[in-house]
Amino acid sequence: MWVADMDFRSPEPILAAIHKRIDHGVFGYGGESQRLQEVICERMARLHGWQIEPEAVVLLPGLVCGLNVVSRAIGKPGDGVLVSTPVYPPFLTAPVNQDRTLQTAPLGVTTEGKTIRYAMDFDAFAGAIDETTELFILCNPHNPVGRAYSKAELEGIAEICARHDLVICSDEIHCDLLLGDTKHLPIAALDPQIAERTITLVAPSKTFNVPGLGCSAAIVQNA
Repeated sequence: MWVADMDFRSPEPILAAIHKRIDHGVFGYGGESQRLQEVICERMARLHGWQIEPEAVVLLPGLVCGLNVVSRAIGKPGDGVLVSTPVYPPFLTAPVNQDRTLQTAPLGVTTEGKTIRYAMDFDAFAGAIDETTELFILCNPHNPVGRAYSKAELEGIAEICARHDLVICSDEIHCDLLLGDTKHLPIAALDPQIAERTITLVAPSKTFNVPGLGCSAAIVQNA
């Protein structure tokens, strides 16, 4: 899960749209796309039962860019940004790049035969928070451990973040890549009060094999 490039071709509608743009022959600056914002809202409602408004969708040139923008926007230089490890490396570099202090909390891990399972270790999570911590960057589904967090786990994360008045930045780029009957639940969909303190990052990169196109979005419901 830690490499964006897949071995399959992108869907034909995407290829057709790119060909259409190439045939147009002009590659000038783009602007805000209200239709794209609406499509993101429709998709979240259809796939995840999450109701959002187009005004909450902020388009970005990439999800890693979003991690850096959020790290810079929340708090002040030197403030703490907490992440759960192991995790996708840009989670570890974005806070430092933006003059924030990286704080880490290890996931819990259990082994049964050849099966290794990771889960939130709430004691370690809460224990890593101090008076400087302003932001928690969540990865759900979690890259690279492959976990789509349960409702109970997300509620536990949300409760601790609310108790310590932390902003949550939730990277949900893998939300469409699920096995079996596993369901993805956006943490912001738990409760309106949680949505008020959450910035959700999404992108088509993993689902449709288009990481090189540089398209993502932040969903900010209290903007």
